[in-house]
Amino acid sequence: MARPRQFDEDVALDSAMGAFWEKGYEATSLADLMSATGLAKASLYNSLGDKHTIFLRTLERFMKNGRKDLEDLVVQEGTGGALLRQWLEHIVAMATCQGVRRGCFMVNSAVELAPHDKDVRALLKKHEQRIESLYIQLLKRGIKDGSLRADLDVAQTAQWITTVVYGTQVRGKLAISQNQGDSTVDLLISALEAR
Repeated sequence: MARPRQFDEDVALDSAMGAFWEKGYEATSLADLMSATGLAKASLYNSLGDKHTIFLRTLERFMKNGRKDLEDLVVQEGTGGALLRQWLEHIVAMATCQGVRRGCFMVNSAVELAPHDKDVRALLKKHEQRIESLYIQLLKRGIKDGSLRADLDVAQTAQWITTVVYGTQVRGKLAISQNQGDSTVDLLISALEAR
């Protein structure tokens, strides 16, 4: 009979994510993952997989949680424009939080690995498409409720929002101020608002 697992897999993945997030994929060693998770080498491999598999699982977990936040926002009451502003303000709050400026785990992964890791690139592209489909929902809602311009190309605008979000997250590593982040949100929303 197999022995029951003596750890919480989600907690272990979150701990591994913290190690990858702090150092990046390449600089994170097996010893770092063992230390972060509290698992011995054999347990780590048997339970979570090899380093690359663990990384992909942590990245997917991070992106799924981020999407859930946006999915929850999309179904809230309010105008499309107001909800989009709320999401962008959330992004700024995350980018400008005090403490270690480690940036967004997903964006860091894109910069480090997407150019040469097809598995990471595929995960990131799939996530980006899902996020942009949620932006499109907010944009269509805003056009319908009159809070956003009727002439917007929603697909191109969703791509632009993604670019602004990624840029804000990268600038967060350079200690973007709350005022700078707020100004970015104000400029983006003012370009989209119905007149």
